[in-house]
Amino acid sequence: MNYSFVANILGRLMIAYTGFMGIPFVVAVIYQEESMFSFALSLIVSVFTGLVLKTFGQKEGRMGVREGFVVVAGAWLLTALIGALPYALSGAVPTYLDGVFEAVSGFTTTGASVIDAVESLPKSVLLWRSLTHWLGGMGIIVLFIVFLPNMTGAVHLFNAEVPGPTSERVLPRIRDNALKLWQIYFGFTVVQIILLIIVGMNWFDAVNHSFATMATGGFSTKNTSIAYYDNVGIELIIIIFMIIAGGNFGLYFQAWRSGFMKIIKDLEFQFYLLIIAVSTLIIAFSLWRSMGVEGGNSLRQALFQVVSIMTTTGFASADFDKWPAVCKIVLLCLMFIGGSAGSTAGGIKVSRIILLFKHSWAELRRAIHPKAVINVRFAKRTVDPVMLNTISVFFFLFLSIFAFASFLLAATGLEPLDAMSAVVVTLGNVGPGFGVVGPTTTFSSINAFGECVLIICMLLGRLELFTLLVLVQPEFWRSRKGW
Repeated sequence: MNYSFVANILGRLMIAYTGFMGIPFVVAVIYQEESMFSFALSLIVSVFTGLVLKTFGQKEGRMGVREGFVVVAGAWLLTALIGALPYALSGAVPTYLDGVFEAVSGFTTTGASVIDAVESLPKSVLLWRSLTHWLGGMGIIVLFIVFLPNMTGAVHLFNAEVPGPTSERVLPRIRDNALKLWQIYFGFTVVQIILLIIVGMNWFDAVNHSFATMATGGFSTKNTSIAYYDNVGIELIIIIFMIIAGGNFGLYFQAWRSGFMKIIKDLEFQFYLLIIAVSTLIIAFSLWRSMGVEGGNSLRQALFQVVSIMTTTGFASADFDKWPAVCKIVLLCLMFIGGSAGSTAGGIKVSRIILLFKHSWAELRRAIHPKAVINVRFAKRTVDPVMLNTISVFFFLFLSIFAFASFLLAATGLEPLDAMSAVVVTLGNVGPGFGVVGPTTTFSSINAFGECVLIICMLLGRLELFTLLVLVQPEFWRSRKGW
């Protein structure tokens, strides 16, 4: 392990990261907010950290697999720890740990908040919350690969941060890959901002909500989230862009080159839309039948909440914690499933769910025909057994971590269902859940130990388990040729 080279890379990343933190600082200066001093001090800490790491680190080196894992994990940890400073120094949160929770929730696009009254926050802090979403959505490392083009072995960084079940790469050169993904991401964000302004949202709220939507984050500038506006046009635009953000951005680039039919014919995207449609109809019918909600309004509420939860965005236009049990069960399943591979959404991912079902069905057939050669096919291609094994391990680890973290949270005094809800929405990077962490409440009631557990869950979920879990293996840190 070349620790000196890793330190240099982390230093360069932190210096680039400082530039983005300067954006809310400028806003604070423009509006003469006291938070400008908090951001100024945070900028100094960020620059100092970056310069120290860069100066004492080795400029030249080989970026291997192990270095890639350490850089990605280190970058996410450093950005969260420094990103927490504006919250803590400005008084937006009572403790530094709360600031870390808010920062991790922002960068991992979870959207879980410990701030009870967001409308009382300065504009600069509100913008920082949304900006952390937007930066973390497509990936901090993916963005920095664009800004640091001379980074050797960048493919290891890319794979460590984007370890999804798809092996598709939109371009052979990793920097071009990252650049195109960010161009598409930026383009969708700009279009959404314009559309939200057209339908009546002010520019500041439009920017913040667009950042949160495209990152599938969920931080809002309003205490009651999207319900504050009660505007069909705003909800429809956000629904459309949440669906876009929950899809595969690599697929969008392929469609850009080959035509829109590339998206329509994609098996994962078809299942993704099918799950949304079926879930919406089930919940709409339940709201109409059990709660007497008028047909059109029940469909409107159901569609928004289903898309928000399925894409792990976490915006709310209604208090779904008061809905019938069948609605909650549907939403709970969607929290586990999440969006598509290659999206900014969290969760297990639709493609993994499809392959798990196909793999299970193949094993049932193999039990009947032990000598038969039964391959699992996805999108007209035979799936590598190694990938199926990796997906099965991922599913097992996801459920194991969910169970263990729920136990730890229940040990803090939370009701079992509240504990499980808090864990699944952080591990899946969803945001709001049920009970004490419902859509009309925050995570402020969770104690310090519980916050630490949920912070780890958010990071594990965003980096899809393996990138962090591999670091706890003693073998990872042993010197070994071939890494």
